[in-house]
This record gives sequence, structure tokens and C-alpha cells, in this order.
Amino acid sequence: MINLPDLADRLNQYGIMNKSFLSMTKSEILLLIGAIYSCPGDEVPPDGWDKPHIDDNTLVLTFAVHPKYKWWTPDGQSIQETLIEIGAPWEVARKYLCSNHMTEEVYLNKLIPF
Repeated sequence: MINLPDLADRLNQYGIMNKSFLSMTKSEILLLIGAIYSCPGDEVPPDGWDKPHIDDNTLVLTFAVHPKYKWWTPDGQSIQETLIEIGAPWEVARKYLCSNHMTEEVYLNKLIPF
């Protein structure tokens, strides 16, 4: 489910395409990991895309979740957008949004705009 041509382009950009893993520096390994996670493919998994969901008051994004929910990728939507989309309760959302100075009132107005 990785877009291999996009990944190859990124690895070439970083100058690590033909380097062996063992010869990479720590920063190059971090670039490699970032490139892998930021090159989602558009190939639908055999069982379809998983939906983001809440389990034990935690937002769960499986490996097979649609690329739009992967907030760490360039095309991924924000965690806030995902929480609003799935209708997460404030008790869950505040764990992810309080560092952004999000208040319960502001969140609920986004969740159910009046």
C-alpha cells in the first residue's frame, strides 16, 4: 500500500536510494522512515479501508485506514478533523487537542455547529 515510485523519488532526493541500511546515519534512517510513512498508495486493501474509531478512549488508526486520516503525511487531514468526522466525545478529543488550546465549547461547536 505504499506508492513505490513516490518513495523512490523521495529516497533519491534524500541521497539514500542506493545506501545500505547498515551504512546509514541515524538522521538518514529517520529520513527513510519518514519517507515510507509519507508515501501512502491509493490501492484499496482487499477488505476495504478501515475506519478510524475510538477504543478505550483512544483514537485508533490502523495500518489499513484511508490515507486521508494519516495526519503525519502531507495529504493527511488533522487529528481535529478526524475526531470531528467520527464524532468523538470531548473526553477523547481533549487528549489530542488541548495542546492546541482547544476548549470543550469550541470543539462541540465544530462537532455540532449551530
